Amino acid sequence: MILIAGLPAHILLVHAVVVLGPIAGLAAIVYAVAARWRRYLAWPLGVLALVLVPISVVTAQAGEQLQQARPATAMIQAHAQQGDVLKIVSVFFFVIVAAMIVASYEPIGRRFSFLGRLREHRVVRLVLLVAGALIGAFFVYQSIITGHSGASSVWSR
Repeated sequence: MILIAGLPAHILLVHAVVVLGPIAGLAAIVYAVAARWRRYLAWPLGVLALVLVPISVVTAQAGEQLQQARPATAMIQAHAQQGDVLKIVSVFFFVIVAAMIVASYEPIGRRFSFLGRLREHRVVRLVLLVAGALIGAFFVYQSIITGHSGASSVWSR
């Protein structure tokens, strides 16, 4: 089991996912809806989406190790299933956010001409913006549900 300062790593790492996940999801929604905010959100959103993938994976692995070390109740098993879903959602979130940024952020199109052509296709750009908003909303939802199930499994004993 991974320990940080004598504590199971999962209980420390989970805070990064629970805090940064909803922030990233809301940022993706704002990015998709408000064109004037795109130039401010593009890089922070892209970096946050990228960072959340390994954080989610490591947190889930630490949680699985904690689950093996302790007796697992039905609530902990439900939380583990939600964590598996969140891990997958974080990967999809990154892929869709990256595509959304490439398709809609003008400086990328100017710097890389082959990516700039993607901006010319309005339908593709619109589909990616809608998908970005939807996956952002789902990422917020899944982060909250996963965090709530974990907290319930600990505090309802």
